[in-house]
Amino acid sequence: MTKKVSEVMIEKSVKVSEEDRIFDVAHKVAEDCETLLALVVDKKDRLVGMITPKELLKAAEVCEYGNVRHPFFSGREALHLLSSHYARDIMSAPISVKPDDEVQKAIDLMLNNNLYEVPVVDEDGKVVGEINFLGIISQSMWQCYTGRE
Repeated sequence: MTKKVSEVMIEKSVKVSEEDRIFDVAHKVAEDCETLLALVVDKKDRLVGMITPKELLKAAEVCEYGNVRHPFFSGREALHLLSSHYARDIMSAPISVKPDDEVQKAIDLMLNNNLYEVPVVDEDGKVVGEINFLGIISQSMWQCYTGRE
């Protein structure tokens, strides 16, 4: 039997606005301890972007050390990060699933985009929670090893 995202998702997320300072975004994510993504939402709570831990780490490295020490940086990207101050400056395009989607869709998005969690949005694009790999693997392992749902 296929599981729906709504059966595994958590109704929690870290929401920020495009105008939030990067420092404040990092602080909100660090305080949360349950989610890794910062979900950038508009005034109507609709998902407009995401900030991954990798993006926050890259911004922190450039800010702290003022140089680029990792091969995934390009010169242009480092200059962009040095001039970035707000969530909108480092956010990526949103990737999401809906509560009625199958969990397999979330797994595909995670694996194809190197993510550990994916935002869950309703039909209007409003954030209703997240689905993460811990929720998926804990339910899958429970079912595999116990034979129960």
